[in-house]
Amino acid sequence: MKLNMNAVRNIAIVMGIAALVFVSQRGFGTVAVSLNQIIFVLFVAGLAVMAYQYFRQNELAWMVIPAWQRKAIIALGVAILLLLVLGIPLLGPHISGLGVLALAAACALAILWIVRRSRRWH
Repeated sequence: MKLNMNAVRNIAIVMGIAALVFVSQRGFGTVAVSLNQIIFVLFVAGLAVMAYQYFRQNELAWMVIPAWQRKAIIALGVAILLLLVLGIPLLGPHISGLGVLALAAACALAILWIVRRSRRWH
């Protein structure tokens, strides 16, 4: 018996939608928040992988950045990932969730500034 992958996918979609009926309102909220955070972290990890692939394929682009700025880029990337994973539960009560996201955005802007500055002619 040969399985049709489209049929399996469609059945999985229908079963997933049907499963939502059995999830309570409170449980669905928790699941939605968890899925949102998982997708967000996977997105940031995907961006990190893309950046790694870019600089691995273009070693000269990475080498023109001074060593201390390369270390800063890596540290800021780790800081963004930690802020997105642990920032809201730990810092949220003090600076709010929006404040944590603003810190992550500031780290991203610092990375962009370092890379952009390394591309200028002096």
